[in-house]
Amino acid sequence: MKNSTVNDQPRTYGFEPLLCEEPRILILGTLPGGESFEHREYYYSNSNRIWKVLFYLTGETMPADYTEKKALLAKYHIVLWDYYESAIRQGSDDKDIRDGRPNDIAGFLAEHPTIKVIAINGFGKYRTFGERIKRSLAGIPGLADVRVLRLPETSGGNANYGWGVLENLAREWKQIFV
Repeated sequence: MKNSTVNDQPRTYGFEPLLCEEPRILILGTLPGGESFEHREYYYSNSNRIWKVLFYLTGETMPADYTEKKALLAKYHIVLWDYYESAIRQGSDDKDIRDGRPNDIAGFLAEHPTIKVIAINGFGKYRTFGERIKRSLAGIPGLADVRVLRLPETSGGNANYGWGVLENLAREWKQIFV
């Protein structure tokens, strides 16, 4: 993470994509939170259930080790990345993101043409940038067939509409493998 300052506000830079060979699925968040930055791991916070969802869906045993988590991503051809390359944000809350500068999602997909699914981690994020991604890809030959999925947020704070139950959350997320 590189940091700079704009108008006395710190600019936070996200991680590089967690890439694997022959990626097929791209899971997009917004920008890593404080714990993730501190530990240099995507979705480090135990309150975020992305790892639990992925291990539940694949039937694999849930490890505590990040190396084993990355191995699961590689085995199932999943990439983790974020929509924003950088932003001004105090703390870890997405609603506090200001002056977000997006990553080049279309360029990334062009470099990795095996990706056919983009999973937007959160309904609000889908409204913020998922719809924009979907529209932009529709006009690009070779990328128009990439599915952009609107999925419920894996954050532990998302317990609305039954999403607090892992099985309910996983039921929606299984679309990434179809």
